[in-house]
Amino acid sequence: MPLQNNYLLEYHNLKLTRDDKGVMVAEFHTNGGPFIMTAASHTEFVDAFYRIAQDRANKIVILTGAGGEFITDVAWSSFGDALIPACGAKFMTKAFRFWRI
Repeated sequence: MPLQNNYLLEYHNLKLTRDDKGVMVAEFHTNGGPFIMTAASHTEFVDAFYRIAQDRANKIVILTGAGGEFITDVAWSSFGDALIPACGAKFMTKAFRFWRI
């Protein structure tokens, strides 16, 4: 059973368009302007990219950003304390310090 195209309009930070040859353009944006990554948009993209991959009508996917830029900024505070997860906090803290050297 083919998937429906209803997902094309479901995302707040991703404008999805597809032509009749199967070329999809996925434009990252924040309120129609340059895209700022947030935890919510990251979660949204996981679902979007899964659905894009499952839709056999998509032959090529072009990733782009509104305003001529891909990702202009990251709202780090929206992710909470992502560097120190509930389990393995000591390991992650040490690993992060090592990577920063």
